[in-house]
Amino acid sequence: MMRRFFLVAVIASIFYFPLKYSLAQTRESITIAAAANLNGVLDELILQYTKQSASPVKVVYGSSGHFYQQMQQGAKYDIFLSANQDYVDRLVSQGYTNDAGVVYARGRLVVLVSNKSKIHLTSDLSDLKQAIQDGRLSKFAIANPGLAPYGAAAIQTLESLGLTKKFQPILVMGGDIGQTMLFIYSEAAQAGMVPWSMVKQSKTIKEGSFLLIPEKQHQPILQKMMIFKQANPSAKGFYNYLQSVEAKNIWRHYGYE
Repeated sequence: MMRRFFLVAVIASIFYFPLKYSLAQTRESITIAAAANLNGVLDELILQYTKQSASPVKVVYGSSGHFYQQMQQGAKYDIFLSANQDYVDRLVSQGYTNDAGVVYARGRLVVLVSNKSKIHLTSDLSDLKQAIQDGRLSKFAIANPGLAPYGAAAIQTLESLGLTKKFQPILVMGGDIGQTMLFIYSEAAQAGMVPWSMVKQSKTIKEGSFLLIPEKQHQPILQKMMIFKQANPSAKGFYNYLQSVEAKNIWRHYGYE
């Protein structure tokens, strides 16, 4: 009887300890919901952070609006890096965090034309208007302004330049900024408005195929982050790192201000 009990205990321990270890590893992981325009810079930040911390960091990229909707429905993350401050401010007002969140970067918007496009970029975007008339421009890509702050900034830019009516019939909207970039890369759209950070880190975009939009043409794109009340304790270390001098240098290198 004692031998049988001992055998059962040994077998149970074989399954119990790996399970316990697995659960511990899961608890230690830092889960992040991040705006799609952070793909690249956030990978670099995580790489540098994990050189000094054993906590693994897992990221899901998407539109800030979609993440906000998921969180309203109970989705659990440790940190949310939004492409603008509005979604974070809403979550703060609803009691999801203990602080007011932090603006971690200011984004910039550019007009980008596809590599095969024959459109010439000037500060007044005059050739874009002409390209609509002569057929060189039949699709203009922006992110969905209801979900992505860079899409909202694109709409504001068109409005400020008096181009809304002319561009409205040719607009195609990506679910997030990554899909918007894909429209232009694949030539499905001849031009569009996208984040400067994503253009800057691309190795395939040709010089002269993009134009930085003056910030006066749209509301400032203030990107804000927050850490949730129920976050994994180790998430605080990464949250603080994103505000460090080292991290700020990386943000700037990737086109953020």
